[in-house]
Amino acid sequence: MEAERILWASGEDDFLLRIGELEALDDLTESGVLDLRWRLSQGVQRGSLAYSPVKVREVLACIRLGLQGAGMDRSTADRKVRQAFDDADISELNLLAFTILTKAFSGKGHDAVGETEAGEAKAASASPASTATGQPSASRRRKSRK
Repeated sequence: MEAERILWASGEDDFLLRIGELEALDDLTESGVLDLRWRLSQGVQRGSLAYSPVKVREVLACIRLGLQGAGMDRSTADRKVRQAFDDADISELNLLAFTILTKAFSGKGHDAVGETEAGEAKAASASPASTATGQPSASRRRKSRK
């Protein structure tokens, strides 16, 4: 998995949550990172991401760990997150945390959807199609009277 470069309140930085950062975030949240992602998404139903039922420390920890996972040292990540909290709207930070978590749980880049070798082999097959019509039956069934 590769880091995602995102423009946010503290500049343009790379974010990545690897297994270690996800486990650390799991420990900082009450019900784990999958629940955190779901709770962040609930802000949309409440009218704004600012109304997501999450704790500020969960959002800030997600952003900080995303920066660290992409290679930033902890003190610089802490400073950037605190600056973003002062400069940005909470809904913007909630969206960033949601984006970071979504990227962490998305499919790998090498697992492209819809591209299979089996599809190519099927096209080259010499077997008859399964939808070919057969000979009609000699007997006739009576129609149901229901």
